[in-house]
Amino acid sequence: MLRSVSLPLARMVVTAVAAIALSLACGLFFAAPASAQHKMNENDMELPTNDVKVVEFGKEKFAQRCAFCHGGGGKGGKGPCLTCGRFPYSGNTNTGIYTTIAVGVTNRSMGGTMGAFGTTMTGEEITAVVTFLRVEEKRRIESGEVPDPYKE
Repeated sequence: MLRSVSLPLARMVVTAVAAIALSLACGLFFAAPASAQHKMNENDMELPTNDVKVVEFGKEKFAQRCAFCHGGGGKGGKGPCLTCGRFPYSGNTNTGIYTTIAVGVTNRSMGGTMGAFGTTMTGEEITAVVTFLRVEEKRRIESGEVPDPYKE
């Protein structure tokens, strides 16, 4: 009985931590200059894609925490490609990608699962990873390495 109570409680705690981290990350980056930002729509979280330090920090964190499943540079592996312009679990918004990293994917019907990183990575680290993914996605599309999914 105790186990069945603790699992939903743990999920609630992870979700709450992710929501708090997302709120903090959004607050930090909404104040940055608009010219250095990336947003998928007017309600999306802005990313400092022109800040080389944030991008490099995100690249480091991605290599440490994500590349094992998502491949080097986010090109895919056991987990899906994260630099191909399609994020099936998140609706392709920065906020959705951030939330997916923070709370994980538990719905096997979506093709797999991923642990929640919201308790082991800071909001700054997760935001940096999402920023790196968007910069790398843009680079790959512009170089012709992957087709531009936004033109379809």
